[in-house]
Amino acid sequence: MNRYRLPAVLTALLAAALAVVVPAAPAAAHTELKSTSPAAKSTTTKPVTEVTLTFTGLVRKPGTTVAVTGPDKTSYSVGDPEVLDRTITQKVDPLAVGVITVAWTTAASDGHEMKGTFTFTNRAAPPTPSAEPSPSPSVAPTTAAPPPAATTAAASPVADEDSSSGAVWWVVGAAAVLLVAGTGGLLWRRRKAGGAP
Repeated sequence: MNRYRLPAVLTALLAAALAVVVPAAPAAAHTELKSTSPAAKSTTTKPVTEVTLTFTGLVRKPGTTVAVTGPDKTSYSVGDPEVLDRTITQKVDPLAVGVITVAWTTAASDGHEMKGTFTFTNRAAPPTPSAEPSPSPSVAPTTAAPPPAATTAAASPVADEDSSSGAVWWVVGAAAVLLVAGTGGLLWRRRKAGGAP
């Protein structure tokens, strides 16, 4: 009898072990949040431009949200979160100084929904906006006066032409006077010679 009872006992023990191990396997395979950047309950002194969540398994983009709020309850999330394999990245505006709260929701590849919240402290002051330069008054363009040399140069040919014309008339007049005087003297000499005895 003992020879037949031993296999039955071993079978019962194996079945009990499987009953304990098999239901626990799916629970152990569930995806969970592994780490964050900035880390939960940490203090950062450098400007934060994005918040990153890393999981132990693959996560889905549909239904994924990440809300980043400051101590003034203002949302600093920019756009939708980016999902890549096991990582969720949420871009943020420059954060206010104080405790920052991150509330997230997502789903694992098997459809298991997850959500959670963590906080970190920001010590990096947001950049101060620079003052815009005031527009300089516009100056109306001025019309440059023509250089005086141009007027002088334009008037010079006229003056030279008048001077040349005056000189020509003086020469003609002098020649006419000489011609008349020479003719008169010649006639006077002929008359004088003809009247001589």
